[in-house]
Amino acid sequence: MVVILLLAVIWAGVLVPPAVRVHAARKDAFLDSFDDDRGPPPHSSSRSAPVQRRRRIAGGLLAAIGTTLVVGLLPTFRVLLVVHLFLVDSFLAYIALLAHAANRAARTAAPVPVAPEPAPAPAWRPWRRREPAEPRPAVLGELGPLALG
Repeated sequence: MVVILLLAVIWAGVLVPPAVRVHAARKDAFLDSFDDDRGPPPHSSSRSAPVQRRRRIAGGLLAAIGTTLVVGLLPTFRVLLVVHLFLVDSFLAYIALLAHAANRAARTAAPVPVAPEPAPAPAWRPWRRREPAEPRPAVLGELGPLALG
């Protein structure tokens, strides 16, 4: 029971603050949309906020991993080693999800390769029949040898 409570506190500490910030940002954006005097909202870098959020989440997980490992090494808190393993698995899953999302975004953002147009056929001169200087056996029955002319 203590382990489940500890996991709930850790996950709440990791997941609740970003959710509260997102909610507050949406609320502010909604309220600012009614303000006609301001004009367009100021430009903000949209990539830095998600990157900072991901770094905070990964840092929080790493801090929790280190804390549970150190405390779990004490004889009376051996059960925290199980929590430590759970946090390690959670961290690896989080990194895998980030990698998957990055690959998926790269795949959708990459331009679709256009098939190259086939090369034009070489301008061959039509085949014409060449008469041999001396009689030879016919090729493929009645046909004689063919030559480029």
